[in-house]
Formats: sequence, structure tokens, C-alpha cells
Amino acid sequence: MVGSALNQGVLEGDDAPGQSLYERLSQRMLDISGDRGVLKDVIREGAGDLVVPDASVLVKYSGYLEHMDRPFDSNYFRKTPRLMKLGEDITLWGMELGLLSMRRGELARFLFKPNYAYGTLGCPPLIPPNTTVLFEIELLDFLDSAESDKFCALSAEQQDQYPLQKVLKVAATEREFGNYLFRQNRFCDAKALCWVCCA
Repeated sequence: MVGSALNQGVLEGDDAPGQSLYERLSQRMLDISGDRGVLKDVIREGAGDLVVPDASVLVKYSGYLEHMDRPFDSNYFRKTPRLMKLGEDITLWGMELGLLSMRRGELARFLFKPNYAYGTLGCPPLIPPNTTVLFEIELLDFLDSAESDKFCALSAEQQDQYPLQKVLKVAATEREFGNYLFRQNRFCDAKALCWVCCA
């Protein structure tokens, strides 16, 4: 999605000889990690609350190396991206931090320095050692599943003592998860989800 459009947009009007494309782009980006390791540029604003820690997110993303127009990793071409849980399913620390700065519907571009991406070793053969990568991420939706996770880890006796308002929040989250799985035609997963907390 980024590719040559990114290259064109950054190169236009820039007279910075000796600077790489990512160096020029980074000058226009917001530092969200505090050490310039994760930089952000909002392409389209989102709405509502920020993603919360332990949320499950539905995202579309593409990852790029500096001198390549085609992504080295992308889920934009999948018909149905899968729901991913922060702290479990997302392997890049930079992506995790980036998602925590986003709102539903937001589209943003991020630069991740090596210590927030693939580190000193890279990910051969695709990503060289010590490489800064660019990700374009669209946050389609997220579910605050922390309360639900906590509830499901309790014993039956503890669940009986759980405050009603929190039980209602858990039920609403589980319903949203089930509806998401149903819309993806993942009927067995939706049915299994229904029985997780009821067992």
C-alpha cells in the first residue's frame, strides 16, 4: 500500500542530500516510544478510545524495507484478517506500542528502529541485521478482553462472587468475540468460545 506513493511523497520538495528516505521521513514523525525508536505519522484519524493493553485487535498491515516498493510482510490481501491479542500474538514490540497509540479506524505509518523490530540479528533471509522497518497499520477494531481473560481464569466459586457489572462487561466482550468469529464463518470457534467461560 505504501510503496512508490510513500517514496514520491517523501521525495517531493526535499533537498537533503546524503539522507536516506527513512531519515527524511523520520523528521516529520511523532516519537511515541520516548527514544525515537518508534515514530508515527497519522494518515487517517480514528475515533473513540485508544487501544487498551491486553486488547484483541483486528488490523491490516504491511511492512517495508527502505529500498523496496513491495512489502516483505502483509495481511492486506487476506479476505479476513485474524484477531490478534496484544502481548501474545504480536511479535514486534514496535507494533505493540504503535497499536496502543491508535483509535478505531485509524490508519498510520510507523518507523521501527531495530530494537523495536527485528533486532541485531534481523530475520534472514528477508530482513538484514540492524534494519529499520516501516509498517503501515490500519486499526479496524479492537476488543477490551482483559476483564474477560481475568474472569475465565477464576474458579467457579470465584466467578459466582464476581461483581454483576463486571460479569455484564465480560458477557458483552464474549458476545462481540462470538459475533466476530461468526461473521468470519468460523462457526466451530464461535461455539467453542461460548463454552470457555461456561465450563
